[in-house]
Amino acid sequence: MSHEHGGAQLRGDLDWDDEGILPPVLSPDTEFVFRRMTEETLKAAGVEPDRRALDVGCGRAIDAAALARNGGALFGCEPSRIMLRKAREGLAKNGDRVRLVGSLAETLPFAGHSFHRVVCKGAIDHFRNPDLAVAEMCRVVSSGGKVVISVANYESLSCFLSRFLNRFVQRIWRREIPRPHIWEVPPDHTFKFDYPTILSLTQKYLRLECIRGVSLLWGFPRWACLLQRIPPAMALILLRGLDKIANWVPDWSDVLILVGRPHDSLPEKERSS
Repeated sequence: MSHEHGGAQLRGDLDWDDEGILPPVLSPDTEFVFRRMTEETLKAAGVEPDRRALDVGCGRAIDAAALARNGGALFGCEPSRIMLRKAREGLAKNGDRVRLVGSLAETLPFAGHSFHRVVCKGAIDHFRNPDLAVAEMCRVVSSGGKVVISVANYESLSCFLSRFLNRFVQRIWRREIPRPHIWEVPPDHTFKFDYPTILSLTQKYLRLECIRGVSLLWGFPRWACLLQRIPPAMALILLRGLDKIANWVPDWSDVLILVGRPHDSLPEKERSS
């Protein structure tokens, strides 16, 4: 893992903006992986009516709003003033009820055991201190509650094959394959996560109940072009088939979704075993 500390990173947290992060038109594999990541994360959260849930690093609060529509009492935590403004505008426009709080994930301003569910989708690799952030998520989740974390896997099968292809092209043609390179961590990320590192981090604080992989081959060179050239129905069949394989072999997958309960919420007998 690589990370930064200090005032510069804090300013980045407070001023982070998602404008321009994604192209205006998503390729079929990008649209698929983002949709499936959201579906599986919200499904894993399973917020029940009248239960309190927290979305850590909520961004525009789109996921928090979706959970709130199921009847949950949703809170969204986000350090960026820019994203909080966008979240408020979106919530007001759609009439969704989410309580927004400006805060770093490492210092959540809530009492212990406040939430039935704590969700962090696609944000943990942007935090200054993911270790402390997970500890805070476990502190604020209630006894018997669950923490759901989703993160991109930068040692996926796609990353491995793309790096291999790049080395081959360099050796034969003395040049690199076109950028962006799927295995390179974007500049707005502070940590690089893969299957072993996210597993090691979460197991310090959580008894993991489920580890799901989502999607294969996202970002592999020319994969998006192939999907665009074949009939959409066939492309979807391919993507769904690979998604099932990703679930069976999560360390190959493009996205990892982990669900667990804090160790200190377990019965004493279970905790000591």
